[in-house]
Amino acid sequence: MKRRGFTLIEILVVIGIIATLMGVMIASVSTFLKSADKARCQELVSNTATALAALFQKEGAWPRALIKGHNGNNLLDENAALPLAKGKYMTLTQNSTGTKLSGYDRFGIVTPWAFKVIKQHGSSTTLSTKVPGGGTIQDHILHYALDLDGDGVIEGAPIGGESVSIRATAAVWCCGKDGKIEAYAAGLKTDDIYSWTIGQTREVQK
Repeated sequence: MKRRGFTLIEILVVIGIIATLMGVMIASVSTFLKSADKARCQELVSNTATALAALFQKEGAWPRALIKGHNGNNLLDENAALPLAKGKYMTLTQNSTGTKLSGYDRFGIVTPWAFKVIKQHGSSTTLSTKVPGGGTIQDHILHYALDLDGDGVIEGAPIGGESVSIRATAAVWCCGKDGKIEAYAAGLKTDDIYSWTIGQTREVQK
């Protein structure tokens, strides 16, 4: 009995099907990885805000380093973030093992996108090192604002060129992968990440 082999057309059809399935799979994995990074960033922002609130509730006052940071550039840089680590309100480490809140290094608390760059470049990383997707390490440090007068409202949190008042003890926000923080009203529709809901926002002053 004569054995029949595959024709060229059949082989090409199979290759085409495999290529299509591979393309779909790669696209799905890419989408999943992007979503995972954003979810990690949302968790980091939320947990940082919670840690700040816990720090104030336990200590009864804001550490000087945080107040100075608030009055300066609103960045959770190394000096501003240090009270959280010293008080054990957050585990802030330079490597990603054993903690969900990785991102503390000589720059402060940074987004997952910047943290990947820091891990890759090590000690050669600087504030001006580019982050794939947009911005520099400087742009990817988390921002924060505090309720300094204890009235339950943070007045004038500077978000994207707007002054926002928020009902919270501590608010934390950062850019998304693009490295930009948009104006507050527009930012709700972009990939910027916040630690409060729209209902907590009292007013916006431009």
